[in-house]
Amino acid sequence: MPLARSAASVRLRLIKEYRAFSVADIFHEVEEELRKDKYNVLLRTWGPWVLGGAIAIVVAAAAWQGWDYWQTRQSHAMSDRYFAALERIEEERFIEADLELQRITDDASSGYAALALMQRGDLALQGGDAATAGYFFEQAADTFSTTTFSDLARVKAAMALFEELSIDDLQNRLSDMMQLDRPYRLLAMEVIAAKAFENGDLERARGEYEAIANDLDALALPVAQRAQAAVELIGRLQQQAALDAPADAALQMPALPETPEIDPATFNLGAVLDQVDEETGTLNADSPQMPDAVGILESNGAETAEDGQD
Repeated sequence: MPLARSAASVRLRLIKEYRAFSVADIFHEVEEELRKDKYNVLLRTWGPWVLGGAIAIVVAAAAWQGWDYWQTRQSHAMSDRYFAALERIEEERFIEADLELQRITDDASSGYAALALMQRGDLALQGGDAATAGYFFEQAADTFSTTTFSDLARVKAAMALFEELSIDDLQNRLSDMMQLDRPYRLLAMEVIAAKAFENGDLERARGEYEAIANDLDALALPVAQRAQAAVELIGRLQQQAALDAPADAALQMPALPETPEIDPATFNLGAVLDQVDEETGTLNADSPQMPDAVGILESNGAETAEDGQD
């Protein structure tokens, strides 16, 4: 009897555990189905967009790589053409070099096009065509994308057109480049100083050169040495001008008036004697007979000298 009761209790416990496991499995399966349905809905809603975005990223990356490869090949090709033109310049085949540089200017992007314009400007300077050189340098300055190279091109343009431009024109062209943060401001200042010196404005030229020589950024640079030499030269010129000024003034003294002709027949000596100042014993300079008196005295002196010779 106890054995039968024990078997029955074991069977009952197994049934309860089976039912418990069965219910848990059912809930688990339901949750899995709900989760799958949710994922399916999300996939149907956003899947095409996600897939399209992924494809777009892949296509964009491939396009970028292709563009970069094409740009690299173009850059290498322009580089080869540019250095080929430089070799022609070294070989003094200037016409061929200029034609190739012109083609590079027309075909290349901003970098090599600007470099080609700079080389064409140098060739024009070598040929003595300053106006054309200045034009090419100005075009290069407008083509360069960086301030450093653009300022260099503008300074070279000002140097090429130095004789043609007035000091006001140079000031207008270079004023922006003389700011403290510009790399070629000292060269721009030197151009202005040289123009002032050429015009004979030594005071302004000296001021510009002294500013360059005393600039901390110019220490140990050739531009500072040139400026100091110019200051010393201007100082010597100014000293020489100060020494020469009195001599020049003496040379420019007005001529003395000529002695009027005298008619002895009409000369009234008594009237002259009446004009004698009793206190000083001299003739009155305002006397109308004064010129005649001077003439008579000179005549008498000449006659006396002749009598002495006789």
